[in-house]
Amino acid sequence: MASSVSSRRNRKGLLYLAAGILVAAAAAYTAGWFYLAGKLEARARTDLAGLGAKGISANCENLHVSGYPLRVDIVCDSISWQRPNAGISFLAGRISSGSPVYAPRNLTNEITSPAFVGIPGLLPLELRWDKLTSSTELIRPAPSRISTTAKGLRIGVRTQATSATPLAEIADLQFEANGFSGPMQAVLAFNGLKLSEAAVGDMPVPPLSGSADVQFSDAAALYQPRPGAIEERLRGQSGEIRKATLALPSGGALTLSGPFSVDEEGVIDGSFRVSLTNPSALAEAARTIFPDQERNIATVLFALSAMPKDENGAPTLTVNVKRGKATAGFIPLGTLPAL
Repeated sequence: MASSVSSRRNRKGLLYLAAGILVAAAAAYTAGWFYLAGKLEARARTDLAGLGAKGISANCENLHVSGYPLRVDIVCDSISWQRPNAGISFLAGRISSGSPVYAPRNLTNEITSPAFVGIPGLLPLELRWDKLTSSTELIRPAPSRISTTAKGLRIGVRTQATSATPLAEIADLQFEANGFSGPMQAVLAFNGLKLSEAAVGDMPVPPLSGSADVQFSDAAALYQPRPGAIEERLRGQSGEIRKATLALPSGGALTLSGPFSVDEEGVIDGSFRVSLTNPSALAEAARTIFPDQERNIATVLFALSAMPKDENGAPTLTVNVKRGKATAGFIPLGTLPAL
């Protein structure tokens, strides 16, 4: 009898000890989380203040930390970022940026709609979306990967303080870039692209989908601050379009691949392989968009039947671009505008 009472007391003692250890561990973890959160919040405020010395105006409305117990997130009720000397500006709603406590280098961000964007060479843009998230792998001295996913993206031109003219809608958009200290690979994919009348007039352009896999030679130069329009950042770059495709709902598609280079004046050189999948579907779409070009479209379709075919049976031709002038064999195709 005495031994059973002693045994129950021992078990209770062990339970109390285990509970005490758990409570102490939880208290220590909580203290550590709030200590780290305080450090990160102070660092974020210091970084925001330091941007002013670089000519950047940045504001995070109601900066605070959230995510306890498994994440540490810096949250702003709204965010604005301006580089007046470069003519770049960005204003958006709530942003949450942080990482799980068990994977501090895997940074994720979520931003609420809308956003207002100003970029040199472009009209002021208004962006709205159903969901927009991004993630970054933080490895010094530069991120190893950045990816962005958007659903229900709507793009418009800001014409007045309270209204915008719609340009395009995209059902799904994905972008990923790898390598920021040397060659950079960028991959873009989208579907459900619908262009508005403001973008294409009264042409009945069908919904489009597509993808692009492009490698750039010098990521550091691509991201260096420089005056001028954003496309001028491509000057001095070289690389390769591994595969770029634009597809129609009917099954027709155009695929482009090949190396390219852009000189310091923005003039393009390159050699590109162009393949046409289901040319008859492409021709039918072209007839719908350009009904007055029926005869020319029929001629092009006949010419395609005599072209060399790739491994999938798609008509293929090589387009060479020298000093911006594009040719297919001895046939001049026109001049590409300088970037």
